[in-house]
Amino acid sequence: MTGTPAVGGPARTAPAERGRTVVAERAVRRIAERAAAETDLAGRRARVTHGTATVHGRRTDVSVDVRLPYPAVLTEAGQRVRSRLSDRVAELSGLTVRAATVRVQSLSPDRAAPQQPPAHEDTPSGGRAARRPWSPRRIPAALVALVAVAACAALLYDVLSVHLADRRPAGARTGAVDWLATHGPGDPAVVAGGAVAAALGAWLLCLALTPGLRGVLPLSPVPGRPDQRAVLDRAAAAELVRDAASAVPGVTHVRVRCGRRRVRLRARLSFGDRPATRVALRTTAGATLTTLGLARHLKPRVTLRPTPHWRPPGTAPTTGRPPVPTPPPSGADGQDAGVRPAEGPVAEESDS
Repeated sequence: MTGTPAVGGPARTAPAERGRTVVAERAVRRIAERAAAETDLAGRRARVTHGTATVHGRRTDVSVDVRLPYPAVLTEAGQRVRSRLSDRVAELSGLTVRAATVRVQSLSPDRAAPQQPPAHEDTPSGGRAARRPWSPRRIPAALVALVAVAACAALLYDVLSVHLADRRPAGARTGAVDWLATHGPGDPAVVAGGAVAAALGAWLLCLALTPGLRGVLPLSPVPGRPDQRAVLDRAAAAELVRDAASAVPGVTHVRVRCGRRRVRLRARLSFGDRPATRVALRTTAGATLTTLGLARHLKPRVTLRPTPHWRPPGTAPTTGRPPVPTPPPSGADGQDAGVRPAEGPVAEESDS
């Protein structure tokens, strides 16, 4: 008995042809969106915002909305996205792409792409464009406003109580008027009070005309964004310089103080050549300050002092206690008057 079907019997269907495979529109849409997002646009990628897919039997129509990176040639970029879209959908779903539509919604700048430096970037920084931000001066302004309000409120209360309630004026006001009537401009107390008022006014004027925020350093302006400013804390800059200086061989106990125009670096030298280490510290500090991107270049000032156990290179180390110096001879026989002659072998030789 063989496995061939009988003549005239019903023909059997091959296993591969039994049933059918239905690809959902949702799956086709996901494939289309992923394929469009994977398109290589000269090292950049398109951003898919929306996608649709319609399946008709073994054929499908797909459409995606994308945001292309700026700058980009729209026709060329759209052709690449459409080609990638059609190939991947046909390969993964097994359907025939009848129409592939790519709609460009907008162009967005690619922040990952390198930007061309502007023409003014090569100019040395530190000009008028990079300034320290102005401090709001909240504490001094609040103190002045509080004192002024309290004084005006007390004076207003006294005046209203005198004119409306027929009360006697406050003793402080009458005393002040009497004191001013009996003391002239040449009185020492009046001169001292005027000097204090002048100093207070000069201080307020200085606060109004200076930017403040002495604890920060302005950074170089952002290329193409002159309205944006950034600052770096002076303590953070000093910490970075200190960490870089501590890596120099032989340097210990590093202290850094960062000012507005220079950086003072003080360190101790445990071993090594002192002039070479000072040059290395100055070079390291200068390189670290250059990488910070400050608007004004700070000048490093290095003070290097050797530790008590430091010795110049090439000098043999001393071990144990230092030798006791021998006193010079004072007489013709080479012995001091107050020193007794050595006994022992000499005495035995004389006896013999």
